[in-house]
Amino acid sequence: MKRIFRLFIFILILIFQLQPAYASEGAVNNLNIDVIIDQSGDATVTETIELMATQGSEFYQVMNRMNQKELTMVSVTRDQTVQYAKLDNWDPDALSREQKYNHFGINDKGDSNYELCFGIEHQEHTYTMVYHVTNFVNKYQDATGINYNFFELNIPLKKASIQISAPQSFQKDNTEIYAFGYEGKVNFEAGRIKMISTGKIKRMQLFSKTSIPFAHYDTTYENKTYKSLLKDAKKGSDYDDDDGVGALGVFMALFVGFLVVAGVLLFALADQGDSRIKRYIKLSKKDKENIPNFHDIPTHHLLYASFLVDQTGLNKKYHNPKLIAAYMLKMIRDRNVHFVGEKKDYVVEFLEMPQDENAKELYEIMQKAANKENKATRKALESQMKKHYKKLYNWFDDLYMSQKKYLHDQGHLHKNKIDDRTVEDIHHTYGLYKFLKDADNMDEKKVLDVMLWDDYLVYATLFDIADEVKKQLGEVHPDYYEQSDYRPDYDTIYWSMLWANSIMRASNTGYSLSEQQVRSSGGGGWSSMSGGGGFSSGGGGGGIR
Repeated sequence: MKRIFRLFIFILILIFQLQPAYASEGAVNNLNIDVIIDQSGDATVTETIELMATQGSEFYQVMNRMNQKELTMVSVTRDQTVQYAKLDNWDPDALSREQKYNHFGINDKGDSNYELCFGIEHQEHTYTMVYHVTNFVNKYQDATGINYNFFELNIPLKKASIQISAPQSFQKDNTEIYAFGYEGKVNFEAGRIKMISTGKIKRMQLFSKTSIPFAHYDTTYENKTYKSLLKDAKKGSDYDDDDGVGALGVFMALFVGFLVVAGVLLFALADQGDSRIKRYIKLSKKDKENIPNFHDIPTHHLLYASFLVDQTGLNKKYHNPKLIAAYMLKMIRDRNVHFVGEKKDYVVEFLEMPQDENAKELYEIMQKAANKENKATRKALESQMKKHYKKLYNWFDDLYMSQKKYLHDQGHLHKNKIDDRTVEDIHHTYGLYKFLKDADNMDEKKVLDVMLWDDYLVYATLFDIADEVKKQLGEVHPDYYEQSDYRPDYDTIYWSMLWANSIMRASNTGYSLSEQQVRSSGGGGWSSMSGGGGFSSGGGGGGIR
């Protein structure tokens, strides 16, 4: 135990010793690159660099393996006001700090390797560097495209983005795109290629082919095929092989699916619009402590109940399996569906179409997995949802839109503000949560009507405490299921939640695998931290010296 403690202290000391070295060297807080490719195939690159420096005399950016691409530095500006002057034959060792100050130039290292350099001031400043690259587009034996590493700095970089445009719009039907060296995304956006970081950044490399015509090319690769170079680039990456979805790709797809379940996959929801109602109130810690237990049902309307639960802060997920389970319980109570069979052999039998529109839509989605006897196994339902995940995602969107309409129609919202009665209902909902969680009030719970517990179980499902409430129910009403609308199956609550999680998990996996297939075929999506091959032009280091 002492050895572990000593090791822990040593690691802490090492971390604190390393931090000053990072701070003294400097860092780039933000790097934005705008690339404009002209009809000839040349490119003008504008880099906006938010640089924090406390030592050194210059910033440099390595550009290696430029081959037939000629580099020309156009300008450097500091803080949009100080215009730098150009120095020919930049020599970082021969030039003094004073000579570098307010100047820029190119250090030609030979063999098509260059460094873009400019003098720096200490503390934080924003530098705008513009350079020109001829033959930016490559000519391959079987295609034309881009394989360019925009930077690979040796100092910390917090975030970066790159946008690339051409005379003709980049689209999925004329261009493939792959990105390497960073955690983030690469996509088509308004006719441009957009690369943006969301995590770690080692470099930002674009590998692409396009059918957009350009006049001039770097012909260094004309004896190589794009297909073979792409295969090399994908080695060691999490992009799939051309033959299909690889094992690593499947892992990444499932991992992304987990993020969706956790509510992190907001990128996927961004294009769907803000259909979910924003939280109108926020219960503080003090509010929650002061709200008393409440044993009455705030509302029997499931759509309104889910809104109230959202407002308490107990549900922060958009695609929430608890909502699916709650609607399944509603359909069971309304005799629309029920579980039949035993244990792992349970199936859902579809009896009658619900009257409630949201329940009806979910019923129709699930019924697609049914056999001729109108029954569906969990495996069949998972397979169905994996293929048709969009239907379930659309169900959530429709449900939240129905929720908005209901609130407006019932007068709960007035000019985007909730009324006092709704605020009271939200407090009562949190009070109900406290009442159901409280294990010290069993005597009070024993005298409650059995039918009230049917409603409690729906709320407990939305609160994600159904297992706890079910255990309490076994103590206060051992014969509950003989009198309940959920009879005769004691495991109705368990199976509803189990099936809801299966439905959601299968849908998220289907979504993730679909996204993986799109990105693996060059349609954009998540970038790969690893891979990229050794054939790109561009960055090979750089920072402050």
